[in-house]
Amino acid sequence: MFITRLESLRGIAALMVAVSHCLIVFAVNQNEMIWATPLQETQGTQAFITRLLLIPFNGGAAVTVFFVLSGYVLGLSLDRKSKSLGTCFAFYVKRLFRIYPAYLVCLSLIIFSIACFHTYTVYPDTSVWFKEWYQNPITIDNVLANYTLFETNLNQVAWTLKVELVMSVVFPLAYIVSRSTGAKLNLLFLFLLIVCSLIRALLPGSLYFMYGYVFYLGLILPTLIEKLNQLVSLKAWNTLFLISIACLISARSVFSPGNLFCAVLMEAVFATLLIAILADGKTNPLLSRVLDVPLVRKLGQLSYSFYIYHFIILYWLACGLLSVVSPTVTAAYPVMLGLLLAVVSVVISYYVAFLSYHLVEGPMIKCGAATAVKVSRSSGTVPNVALASQETGSISESGIESPSFSRKTEK
Repeated sequence: MFITRLESLRGIAALMVAVSHCLIVFAVNQNEMIWATPLQETQGTQAFITRLLLIPFNGGAAVTVFFVLSGYVLGLSLDRKSKSLGTCFAFYVKRLFRIYPAYLVCLSLIIFSIACFHTYTVYPDTSVWFKEWYQNPITIDNVLANYTLFETNLNQVAWTLKVELVMSVVFPLAYIVSRSTGAKLNLLFLFLLIVCSLIRALLPGSLYFMYGYVFYLGLILPTLIEKLNQLVSLKAWNTLFLISIACLISARSVFSPGNLFCAVLMEAVFATLLIAILADGKTNPLLSRVLDVPLVRKLGQLSYSFYIYHFIILYWLACGLLSVVSPTVTAAYPVMLGLLLAVVSVVISYYVAFLSYHLVEGPMIKCGAATAVKVSRSSGTVPNVALASQETGSISESGIESPSFSRKTEK
């Protein structure tokens, strides 16, 4: 059975990222790094309101949700394939077609707009985050590095796509480990991945080590769902659902910005619980019904394109606004202007995502599925074509089925 709520959850997560970016365009009460300021240390009413809004609109928590979903969905897709080298190659083909084409088109449009129309300007009363974008002219080397995702400085969210692709390379191996070992060895492997994440937090290192265990949590989610059904009564699931939401969005308020490891760990645990409850489907928590709203479901379908296009749309809208509004106004009404940017940029991004999905993303997903079938057949493995056509979707893969489990999602 197709689990539409998990696809809708991707849409909500993409919206969280978008709104969080809008809220940090402006300096608030002269605070140019409001996102890094603990709520209790904010000074000024507007700073307090902005920091409060950044709890439900928590972009970091949303990214963690994306990664757990990716692990879960990709694992389910491989469950329906034969365990062969051809399946592994087909998996890589589908991942490339899922992530790269829409990203390449989006990046090309970003490069064109910045190279042709952008002049770097330091606007008063804007945040450190906003001021750091597009300071230097775009070079050929920089363009090539961004196309290959060796660098991600031309699209604010591209670093997550880089993590997705790197995790995809090692995912078949992680899948074999998760499906061929018992619960105890799975937990041991998860613990080792968490230790790697801790080492990365203590020492300079790659983000892949930071988020590796987050993908693995999604990968072992089917087993966790079975354990939860044994340990938690049905009556307690609604309460657990609300607790999971609260803890997920508040993790970066509980821990300081310097303690990213603990914040991500807390987010990963409660994102896993949240997804488990939605995937299990035995309960119908009140708040989860928002995920059944048709517009939210549509946003879930468009979430990948929405996610990659929103930043550049926001950036140009902010530049336009800052060029016509006086510094006195931006200093006096940063919250109102941030919310205005959110409304306008989200609406525009939705329709741009609609075009991207139907003109680029959707056709390339189908092309990837067809190519994967050819790759599998050439190696003597014939995949489930019906499932292949279903693995389409959102921030990276999308869709979803149930366990019965089956589904189609991923960043």
